Amino acid sequence: MADVVQYRLERMVNELEDLERRGLFSRQEIAEVVRQRRKFEYRLKRPSPLKQDFLAYIEYEKQLDALRLSARRRWLGG
Repeated sequence: MADVVQYRLERMVNELEDLERRGLFSRQEIAEVVRQRRKFEYRLKRPSPLKQDFLAYIEYEKQLDALRLSARRRWLGG
């Protein structure tokens, strides 16, 4: 299970590095995103994931997208 979670997190590295490089998120914010995603990925890989686990992960990603959009608007000055 840990190997699958680690693989999924490693696939996210380019996206997260890009967000930091563009100045949309700080190193600490990226670390928090990784921590949260790791928590969600482990929940989804347990023997019987709950519907609520999927819904919570989706909600987190929606909120993260909203933050990303807000940071981008600030960065662009609009």
